[in-house]
Amino acid sequence: MKEKVELKGIILSSSPVRDYDKRLVILTKERGKITAFANGARKMNSSFSGITEPFNFGTFALFEGYDAYRFVGGEVKEYFRDLKNDIEGICYGTYFGEILEYLCVEGIGDTNVINLIYASLKALEAKKLKPLLIRRIFELKMLALDGEMMSAFSCAKCGNDKLISYSNNSDGLLCDKCTKSASDAKLINETTVYTIQYVLSSAINKLYTFDLSDDILREFDTVVGWYFEKHVDKKFKSLEILNSLS
Repeated sequence: MKEKVELKGIILSSSPVRDYDKRLVILTKERGKITAFANGARKMNSSFSGITEPFNFGTFALFEGYDAYRFVGGEVKEYFRDLKNDIEGICYGTYFGEILEYLCVEGIGDTNVINLIYASLKALEAKKLKPLLIRRIFELKMLALDGEMMSAFSCAKCGNDKLISYSNNSDGLLCDKCTKSASDAKLINETTVYTIQYVLSSAINKLYTFDLSDDILREFDTVVGWYFEKHVDKKFKSLEILNSLS
C-alpha cells in the first residue's frame, strides 16, 4: 500500500455509495481533481460525517489506490456554513462544483482554480453582490483559466482596439467596421466592454469588488451566457434547480 498523502483542496461533491460510504470528488492544489471514498462516512457517529460535506476547504489525508483514493481524515479550514443554510447559495455553489468536475482533469493541480472557487463561494456567502453577477464572473474567469479566453482587448477579427459589440461566431468583441459585416454582432455598452476586460485581466482576489447596474448586468449576463454555452457543451443539474427557483 502506498504511503498516506495530505492534499490541500476543496470537496466539490459528495454522494452516497453502498450502505454507509461516500464518494468524494476533491479538487486539490497538488494533484488536480481526484476521487476518494470515505468508508462509513454516512454512519450517524462517524467522525467523517462533517468533514466530507461539499464546499469544505482544507487539508485531507488519503491513501492512494489503483484508480481512487481512500479518505482517512482531514482538517477543514472553511466550512461555508452560512452558504449551506441558503438554498440559492447551495445551488450556485453546487453549480460551480459541477463546472469544475467537468472541466478539471486528474493529475494537474491548479492553485488559480482552487482560489477562484474559494473566492466565488465567499462572495456568495457574503451576499453583497447579485448571485447572477457572481455566476457570470466565475464562468468567464474559469473559461479563461481553462484556455478559452474571450478575445476582449482588441477586435477579434482585425485587432482594432475600439470595441462596440460582441460576436459569438468570432469568440469575442468587435470594432465598428467588423461589426457591420458580422451577422450575429450584438452592440454592447462601453461599461460592459470594460467589465469583461476587468474580469479577464484582474487577480482572483479582485474579481468580486464591483457591482453593475441592472442594464449592464443584463448585457454582461447575455454575452457571457452565449460564450459559456458555446464552449461548455453540457447541461448541469443544478441549473435546472436554479431555474425553478427564479
